[in-house]
Amino acid sequence: MSVGYQRFESVDLTGTSDSYAKLNNNPQFHEVDRLFEDRLRQFIDKNGGYKDLNLPKFYDRGRIDKKKQHDDDQIYIGLQVYSVPNLQRPLFKEVIPEKLSEFKSSSKGDSFGPGWATFWFRITFKISQSWIDAKQQILFEWDCGNEGLIYSKEGVPQQALTGGGERTEFILPESWYIDGEEHVFYLEMACNGMSGGVNGGSRFSLSKADLVLPNVEARALHYDFWILSDAARELSATSWQKHKARNLCNEIMNAFDPNDEATINKCRFLAKSFLGKDIDSAKVYDKKVKKIDVYAVGNCHIDTAWLWPFAETKRKVVRSWTSQINLMERYPEYKFVASQAQQFQWLKKYHPEIFSKVKAKISETQFFPIGGSWVENDTNLPSGESLSRQFLLGQRFFLDNFGFKSDTYWLPDTFGYSSQIPQLCRLADMPTFLTQKLSWNNINRFPNTTFNWVAIDGSQVLCHMPPDNTYTASADFGDVKRSLAQHTNLGTDQSGLLLYGKGDGGGGPTPEMLEKLRRCRGLTNTVDSDLPVVQVGPSIEEFYENILKTTNNGKTLPSWKGELYLEYHRGTYTTQAEVKKFMRSTEFLLHDLEYLATLASVQYPDDYSYPLDTLHEIWENTCLCQFHDVLPGSSIEMVYKDEVKPMLRKNLQKLGNLIEEIFDIFKEKQQVKQGSTSNGNVVCINSLPFPRSGLFEISNERYASLSLDIKNIQTGYKNDKNLVYLESASDSYHIMKPIANRIKNGAQISYNEKDKTYILSNSKLKATINSNGVITSLVDLANGEREVISLSDSGRNTRGGNQFVVFDDQPLNFPAWDTELYSLDKYKYLENPTKIEIVSEGPLRASLKVKHSIGAESWISTTISLDAVNDEAENDSGVSFLVFENEVEWHETYKFLKVEFPVDINSDFASYETQFGLTKRATHFNTSWEAAKFEVCSHKFADYSDFNYGVSILNDSKYGFSIHGNLMRLSLLRSPKSPDATADMGHHEFKYALYPHKGSLGVDTVRAGYIFNDRLSSLKKDESIFTQGLDSDIFPQLVEITGDSNLILSNVKRGEDDEGISSVETNLQKKFVGSKTIILRVYESLGGKSKGFINVDLPIEKVFKVNLLEEELEEIDVVEGKDGKNGFDITLRGFEIASYRVVFSN
Repeated sequence: MSVGYQRFESVDLTGTSDSYAKLNNNPQFHEVDRLFEDRLRQFIDKNGGYKDLNLPKFYDRGRIDKKKQHDDDQIYIGLQVYSVPNLQRPLFKEVIPEKLSEFKSSSKGDSFGPGWATFWFRITFKISQSWIDAKQQILFEWDCGNEGLIYSKEGVPQQALTGGGERTEFILPESWYIDGEEHVFYLEMACNGMSGGVNGGSRFSLSKADLVLPNVEARALHYDFWILSDAARELSATSWQKHKARNLCNEIMNAFDPNDEATINKCRFLAKSFLGKDIDSAKVYDKKVKKIDVYAVGNCHIDTAWLWPFAETKRKVVRSWTSQINLMERYPEYKFVASQAQQFQWLKKYHPEIFSKVKAKISETQFFPIGGSWVENDTNLPSGESLSRQFLLGQRFFLDNFGFKSDTYWLPDTFGYSSQIPQLCRLADMPTFLTQKLSWNNINRFPNTTFNWVAIDGSQVLCHMPPDNTYTASADFGDVKRSLAQHTNLGTDQSGLLLYGKGDGGGGPTPEMLEKLRRCRGLTNTVDSDLPVVQVGPSIEEFYENILKTTNNGKTLPSWKGELYLEYHRGTYTTQAEVKKFMRSTEFLLHDLEYLATLASVQYPDDYSYPLDTLHEIWENTCLCQFHDVLPGSSIEMVYKDEVKPMLRKNLQKLGNLIEEIFDIFKEKQQVKQGSTSNGNVVCINSLPFPRSGLFEISNERYASLSLDIKNIQTGYKNDKNLVYLESASDSYHIMKPIANRIKNGAQISYNEKDKTYILSNSKLKATINSNGVITSLVDLANGEREVISLSDSGRNTRGGNQFVVFDDQPLNFPAWDTELYSLDKYKYLENPTKIEIVSEGPLRASLKVKHSIGAESWISTTISLDAVNDEAENDSGVSFLVFENEVEWHETYKFLKVEFPVDINSDFASYETQFGLTKRATHFNTSWEAAKFEVCSHKFADYSDFNYGVSILNDSKYGFSIHGNLMRLSLLRSPKSPDATADMGHHEFKYALYPHKGSLGVDTVRAGYIFNDRLSSLKKDESIFTQGLDSDIFPQLVEITGDSNLILSNVKRGEDDEGISSVETNLQKKFVGSKTIILRVYESLGGKSKGFINVDLPIEKVFKVNLLEEELEEIDVVEGKDGKNGFDITLRGFEIASYRVVFSN
């Protein structure tokens, strides 16, 4: 038997009854366990009152901080510093040697600032022969309480220094001092902590800048005792190992003599009797075990922005990963994972020498790129196409630079997970998923650790949530123990993943973490205990493979279908509203640009080249801003003010300019065709994949240039604009034209003096608005005059629709992130408008403007409008909705503005649009799981329907929503004060609409969501309006879906592997030399198996079904379509996302 007391060499087990004494004159006390355990902390406490009487006395054999005084000094260290102006962050090559003349003398005790400033140090040193002869490590110890990075004299990063007592030591390379001469290296200091923590007045004091000759054995004993004392505290009280560990620790302390360094070796001998003899090397992991319980993998979670800007993250990456490469050289067993292709790209651009080292460590299977996405993105707020591009950009970067893709979607810290993520993962060739954030739930405990997560279409990924409930474990004894003890479904899976390493602000694992893990493994190699067997060495891929092996390929694991809703951070659906609006606009204009650029490049290849490189740049910036602390609104002001908002504004400007360039091409082609004569049409481009109609604005300048007679136009709208009614042409729904007949029943508004009410009406709807600007009645005239608004006393809101509510918003934690359930109980309605007036009387649009005061400096002005509907239009689906355009001045503190609509609907569930589909959620609070979802995420619409009737609320930039009882509530603006005290302060413009409809949720709502969010018609200078007309042969309908109308053609783009559309060098093969290809993204939008036909305007050579990475899955038959064109049949399961590559004939 390999375990038992016989393994402890310090214990004499040879006693017999013959030697048992007859008399006892030496009484022994009964140990008081608590006292003997509490004593243990004294032995290794560097800051304790007894440090000079315990092990810390011997941590160092020598320490020097003196400057050079004389030419014959044998050992010294000197500092010079350069202060970088204007909070800039220059690279080494921009400072050395150009700025060397500006370096000034510096010393320990100096302070540096302000926050976010950068300083460069030139450090000269010399090592004495006595230290060199010791043949031990020589350390440089530095602590300024902030981040730093050591560079060689040649400018190669060596290792980061964190400060504050963490990662303060750097092992000097022997080549830097072995000759006994003076040497120099450099240090870049960033005046910020690992987690930001600075303001303009922050200062950092340099407390250590020392050369150290360490006592290696004393420091090793420190780690021995750390784990032994943890075992004494944390092992089960009923285990003999716990008590033996405590006794052994006390024996070590008693054997230690602060006046005799040699006793350190005796103490280590005692420790190894419990920890084993191999704890000083990777050999400790060589012992064969029946089963590995805990797989320990190092990681370095670097928030791409949060309490620091993108600009600082670029330095955090090189600091963190350089340190990890350093560790890999010292600990051969060490495996490290890092996610986010964006961070690898920054490293490649700014520090190519370290990027090369990373690639070398990848080939040595120590450094593992992981994640497959551009950043660790939010998954609630981005559109479906944005999520697709996260994977396309991320996986292709890995393929291009490393030759492989990631198998695992790595999102340890994101604020909830969309119901379509498993499907998107599988389409991006990632069958496994990792997070731990659901351990943060503040109401219910998530029931599973290892499980199959199933999307709304049925796709699944293998999900594991590390049982230690962190991705920044310190690799303590307790972390190893919790990595199995807190596993919630051990009946089906008996292993846990331990993610250790400093994180959020980067850093990664430290040497002490590797040392502690060696000793944890040594303990289980040597004695039997309830500490799980931990292994350092296997990869994440091997961990998941083991799960599949032991669970019959996952078949015995529990399943969880639908969203992984985080019961926390619900305020992130609303905070930083302007950024969210920028993002929605960017996503829609990217859709428009890619479609228009695809059409122009295949229709007129001699005149236009698809701008793939520019699109990549815009998509990369867009995906960057979808990082999980940026788009949700939880970063500091600097991130938004200096980086995100300027970046997104630049994106929007670029998109507008690129679209206008394409419009100019079509206008030129039209002008060449018609010559000097006009075809008598004013048209608007419709970039959406279905027919539509509606009102479009034309400036007075553009209107004055029109010579034709337009039947349906309303002049003088908003003073300088005019409204024209257009609808999709019969030969191409992408071209919208005026109609020949005048609309019979326009929109109108009237005022009832007696009731003090306003009536807005068209042929479909009639809305009654009272003197408070609240809708007290909305009648659906086309469906039996059904009343939509409910003023029932049984509901919470008995006032009416479009009732603004201001809630107190004082969460328990994390103001920018959180809003709590109790906030729903403290609120006030906005009443008594300061102004109410009719601003448009029709006939195309009737509008009423209502202005309310919110606070001393805050107000909201709402224009309620109803548009005319052409009842005779062939392509018009009869959709009519009541629109609310809002202008807000917002200067509140911890308030939450929402708008409510009590409706006459009763159903157990409501539908919220998510990426490429719907998420259904309960409208009651039967259980705590349902109560936890008092605020949820929705995209372009949310719908509340029963069998016969329903109401949809559309929006152009909002994401927070709730539907409970008969009340639909849309979240508008928050006012948290941390971490950005200016969040959402200022001016806002947004709109939403109420769309009542017959029957349950249908495709009309899906399409209305797209129409309501159309950005193409709002480009500057009315560029989407073609005043000289446009013919369908000039602007053809490239792709059309027929069949089931719930099939949505969401995106059209050129293939990534097409030849001649990119100038960027890549290792990825251009597969379609001499051919043009397009990618079509289609999804089923309502949840039912559907069939359709994709008709293509140009001759097709081949069609392939592809994944999100545009890798071919299967070839599809090409068949004849309508009008002699060609196309192909498609069949999609409910909520399936499908992509197709169409290869055009030469």
